[in-house]
Amino acid sequence: MKDKIIIFIIGLLLGAIISTASIFAYTKAESKDNNSNMNSIQMNGNPPSMPGGNGMGEPPTRPGDNNTQANIN
Repeated sequence: MKDKIIIFIIGLLLGAIISTASIFAYTKAESKDNNSNMNSIQMNGNPPSMPGGNGMGEPPTRPGDNNTQANIN
C-alpha cells in the first residue's frame, strides 16, 4: 500500500511539472506572436482622422430628423 502511495505522489508531481512547463512554453510562444504582430502593424503616432475636421464638430443627425434649422418658439 505504501508503494502505491509513493508512486501516486511521484506521478502527481511529474504531472504538475509537465503541465506547468507546457503552460509556460505556450505563454512564451503566444507573447512572441503578439509582439511580432504588433511590430508588423506599427502606428506612426498619429491617431486616425475623424470626419469633420478635428472631430469636435457637431454630431451627426439621426435618420428621420428634419435636417433644416427651424425657429423653435
